[in-house]
Amino acid sequence: MDKYKALITDLDGTLVKTNINWDYLREKIRKILKTNHPLKPLGYGIYLLTEGDPELRKKAFRIVEEAEMKAAENVVFDRKLYETLVRIRSKNVKIGLVTFQSMKTASLILEKLRLTSFFEAVVTRDISFNREEQLKIAMDKLGVKPVETVFVGDSIWDYEAGLKLGCLTVIINESLDNLLCNKIRSFYEIIKYF
Repeated sequence: MDKYKALITDLDGTLVKTNINWDYLREKIRKILKTNHPLKPLGYGIYLLTEGDPELRKKAFRIVEEAEMKAAENVVFDRKLYETLVRIRSKNVKIGLVTFQSMKTASLILEKLRLTSFFEAVVTRDISFNREEQLKIAMDKLGVKPVETVFVGDSIWDYEAGLKLGCLTVIINESLDNLLCNKIRSFYEIIKYF
């Protein structure tokens, strides 16, 4: 079946698991921003709460990026992940990445995983804080339509964005078991859609 011409994946929690303590990081950012906002998703929350205060936004994202980069340093090569992407690419599937992490962090993670050359489109929070918009940009760069795209993510926001655009949306997240959607336990299983 070659209905699907593209795979777009989220990064942290989907393609790779980093050791960022997101709850701790959110609490740290709440103190800086003097808010009780849930900051979910974190980047979008910061973006909304710092509108009109570019210095505060920079400060908050500097702290987030420090945590991301520290976690990225611990990422190690995963042969099975690499081989999964080799198999997908061998089917002439284009591959893109969307993430709420920074380009600096995403680049380091892809480098450590030895996956940089697989991705024809990388859309980070430096480009957009909106997952739906990130997906549209990635599909545009890959030259594919939503119906030709498999999107894999790990959050309710990923699910909603992919569904809204009309991508085949696949979720890796056991805490979202109540969702009636395509689910896989690990990224390696994404191969079955190609």
